[in-house]
Amino acid sequence: MESENNIDRSLMTTILSNMMEGVVAVDTDGRVLFINQALADLFEFDPAQAKGKHLLEVVRQNQLNVLLQNVLQDQKIRTDEVRAFNPDEHIFEAIAVPLIEKGEKVGALMVLHDVTRLRRLEQVRRDFVANVSHELRTPLAAIKGFAETLHAGALKDPKFGMDFVAAIEKQTDNMTALVEDLLDLTAIESGHQNPLKENLDLASVLQEVVEGMAPVAKRKKINIDFKIPEGLPLVFADKKHVKQIFNNLLDNALKFNFEGGRVELRAGVEGPQVKVTVTDSGLGIPAQDIPRIFERFYRVDKARSRAMGGTGLGLSIVKHLVEANGGTVTVSSSAGQGSSFTVLLPYI
Repeated sequence: MESENNIDRSLMTTILSNMMEGVVAVDTDGRVLFINQALADLFEFDPAQAKGKHLLEVVRQNQLNVLLQNVLQDQKIRTDEVRAFNPDEHIFEAIAVPLIEKGEKVGALMVLHDVTRLRRLEQVRRDFVANVSHELRTPLAAIKGFAETLHAGALKDPKFGMDFVAAIEKQTDNMTALVEDLLDLTAIESGHQNPLKENLDLASVLQEVVEGMAPVAKRKKINIDFKIPEGLPLVFADKKHVKQIFNNLLDNALKFNFEGGRVELRAGVEGPQVKVTVTDSGLGIPAQDIPRIFERFYRVDKARSRAMGGTGLGLSIVKHLVEANGGTVTVSSSAGQGSSFTVLLPYI
């Protein structure tokens, strides 16, 4: 019987040692009986040196110690959510249970399940819903205000009436653009817009984009300096995606530029990729905003961006589309000194 018990304990130790979740068992004094490798890796210590030490000497997380102490005192199963920094933030769902052997309490066992990714996804979802609600509330409030003014009598005044109708049309266009960008982003992130890659003449695609943006550039008196070398390799990418990427980048370069400014579009080969750079002489991006510039709904200047019809989703769409086609996108900028966006796409 003793031999069987030893085999069972050895098997249990093997199972606990190889679990992906962090596991620790302590005696009635809170001293470590067992810690598996997963927990040791989380908090960066040698599990062989932990046995016999108080848990706080090994894992310097008082919340975990309190959880175990409470279980040792009242012999009830407890759960808690624990945030630890080592050095990055991790969020754990901790479950602690009493250890009973032959009717006597011998300690407590705790299992840590890393829910960091799940909690971050939940936060992203909450932020997304809040941002969409906020972005829609602004044009809806404006439309309602204009409609009420027309109803109150402005409709009888041809001049003011047409101004309010034009304002309603503009706000409706803003909402339509937002919904279209949301649908695009949702399709990309859900994998429903997988790239249909083909051998693509990037120079001709960029030429189409520049020609499409020419009327906007003319209105703002901005010169687009477009230079693509001959013999540029074909890229293996989705044509629709590539057009959308550079439409968004060129649109931003014109939208956030000064009247009479300039935009440069350059392309070349860098290693196994084609490098395309869109550079403008516009407002630029402060250093503290650059790490967040590709986030959904992130705007450097919220008021200015909304006034210009921006949805706050363009650069997020750019990043997703570039990565879906096997490339990367980066930005370099300084406030008041313009911006330069660089896209790398693999060529054949």
